[in-house]
Amino acid sequence: MVQTLLQLTVKDILQRPLFHNAEAIASEIALNRKVRWVHIMEVTQVGHLLNGNELILSTGIGWHDNEELSLSFLQQLINSGASGLCIELGTYTKQPLERMKPLAIQENFPLIFFHEEVRYIDITQDLHTYFIHQHHKMVSDLESLST
Repeated sequence: MVQTLLQLTVKDILQRPLFHNAEAIASEIALNRKVRWVHIMEVTQVGHLLNGNELILSTGIGWHDNEELSLSFLQQLINSGASGLCIELGTYTKQPLERMKPLAIQENFPLIFFHEEVRYIDITQDLHTYFIHQHHKMVSDLESLST
């Protein structure tokens, strides 16, 4: 029988090298959320832009340290079925906004903080390569099975 994993969980992603220094605030349920794709998002009105199961990467430039705007952004991600939110703490968001944490915990929604500058391009390339490779493997396995 052919078995191919087409998606990762947040827990799987946290094991990847680019996430080794990340801090995750997440329940076990949140860690088991499926991730089908990864996006960088800096706009604050995102609900209509997502399909669900996306891991969102952000520097927080859209909300800076505005807690109400950050909560609105987080709630939109939760409502749209996103898989989790990664925030680079530093230039635009100095510290985790305290009111985001209880909302994320209540909704079993993972928050991942990078306490140092990260190259989101490297994260997206790593994860997109993984997703594309797994899709290719599934197609190859199905072709082998059919012959």
